Amino acid sequence: MTVMIFVPDIPEFAPLVYGAQRAGDYRVHAPLKGYWRIEANQEISFNRKELGLGPALWNSALTGGFNGQIIEYGRDILRIGNPT
Repeated sequence: MTVMIFVPDIPEFAPLVYGAQRAGDYRVHAPLKGYWRIEANQEISFNRKELGLGPALWNSALTGGFNGQIIEYGRDILRIGNPT
C-alpha cells in the first residue's frame, strides 16, 4: 500500500513539501484542488525541528488528511506507515 500525506497548498505548510522534496525517497505531486500529495511505498517521516515548524503548525500537519497509519506523532517526530 502506498502511504500518502495531503498538505494544504499554503505558505505555512511549505516546509513539509520542501522537506519531502529534499528527502529524495518520497514522490511529491504538484497541488491538485489545493493540496500537495506526498507519497512513499513504505514510511513517511518528518522531524519538526529540521523543518523549522512551530508547534501550532506541527500539530496541524495532518489537517489535509493521509492514507496509512500513524506510527509516531510526537513533539518532534511524525511517522506515517503502512497499516500492520
